[in-house]
Amino acid sequence: MNLPTTLKSRLFLVFGSLMVIVMFIASIIVFEKMKSLIVEKHLESAQRVTHMGTIPLVDGLLAAETGGTLPVDYYERSLRTLMKQSKQEILYAYFLDENGQSLLPQALNNINIINPENFEMGTSVSYQQNGWVLQTMYGVGVSTKVWGYLVLGFDALQIHREVKQVLFLIYVTSGIVILIVLFATNIIAETMTRRLNQLSVAVDRFNLIPDSEALPESDDEIGRLATNFNQFRQRLLQSRLNIEQSERNLFQAEKLASIGRLAAGVAHEINNPLTGIRHSINNILEDDLSTVDRNQYLNLIDDALKNIESVISKLLGFSRLKGDDHSDSSMNDAISTVVKLLDFSIQSKSVDFISELDLEIPPVHCNSNVLDELAMNLIMNAIDASDVGGKILCTTHFDNNNILFCIEDWGHGIRDQDIPKIFEPFFTTKDVGRGTGLGLYVTQEIVRGLGGEIHLSTIPHPGAKFTIKLPATIS
Repeated sequence: MNLPTTLKSRLFLVFGSLMVIVMFIASIIVFEKMKSLIVEKHLESAQRVTHMGTIPLVDGLLAAETGGTLPVDYYERSLRTLMKQSKQEILYAYFLDENGQSLLPQALNNINIINPENFEMGTSVSYQQNGWVLQTMYGVGVSTKVWGYLVLGFDALQIHREVKQVLFLIYVTSGIVILIVLFATNIIAETMTRRLNQLSVAVDRFNLIPDSEALPESDDEIGRLATNFNQFRQRLLQSRLNIEQSERNLFQAEKLASIGRLAAGVAHEINNPLTGIRHSINNILEDDLSTVDRNQYLNLIDDALKNIESVISKLLGFSRLKGDDHSDSSMNDAISTVVKLLDFSIQSKSVDFISELDLEIPPVHCNSNVLDELAMNLIMNAIDASDVGGKILCTTHFDNNNILFCIEDWGHGIRDQDIPKIFEPFFTTKDVGRGTGLGLYVTQEIVRGLGGEIHLSTIPHPGAKFTIKLPATIS
């Protein structure tokens, strides 16, 4: 048997079933009580009539024992008179001796309804051939002497009718009470489940986004549950805001750490133009130059300043957010920018850096600063993992509506026991002071936030290969 799946249906089923059972038991008890009262009322009347009928029989029997003479049909006439004068219809009359044998020629109604041998003392109501019959049996005697028993059968149809009426009233009353209780149960269940449904919907819709939907309020258990859930929701929302702020601070700290590691490269990128600027200024101040030479030195100074401005602008991009989260950004541009900023680190290790970028790949729908951060973390890790004279391969291509960015190095690789932990925050295999352990963690969080995936492969060579798959923006 499959039970209903909703709480309302279960409450209705349970309370309805209990009510039906209770009303059924109560109806039986009330019916039996009313039935006994009705039968008792008619029995008392029948017993009085039976007692009155024994009086002439006792008189006749006493007269016969004292030598008196009675008419031949005295007993028959006495009983017939009793049947005529009784307010209750008497169907039959028997006068039995102590052995159960009839003392009269025949039953006065001329119908042999019940075998006299089966008669027992007392009263009873039963259904016989001519309908419902109330039968009484009363002793005929004086003091301790008993001559026989008077048996009268009264018409009990009225009793049967009254019992049926009582049964009908009980059925109707019970049905009305059951319907009223079921209706009230349905209202109560609807009220309870409606509030629970509101709470259930709020729980289902809860996704750490502020929601103004009102929850059921009351002083009962459901109201307290709703209040506790609302407080729990507010705490979670506040915790989420705190976590987001911590993540932003963490990402910013990683950026600042990356900028610190770029200091040598940036200094190299700036020092070269500054040296040219100083040389040009010295030539302008010390030599008597022609207008053409002076303009040439000024143009060199302008170009050098533009180079410095470009390097500083790219460097500042890693220390603060820029662009629009709803704009389209190029993965290739991010890689080119990072490679230029890391050129000094690449050259200092004599790393053979190979870029194979697909120029036809579509843009990614995100802030350009995010792609800069991805490229910076992975390329810088590849440089750190490479030995002097090593090799790094950086590729991009488009496949099945996704942009694939791969950075592969032939360095010292990653130990098998460290692979499960490389994306954990603050885990690093680098020397103290050379890594924060946040680069790959931040990279993974950024990739997940863009709806992409990041995978690590350590075969077939000793190095490592990171592959990022990002959904492309296709117009």
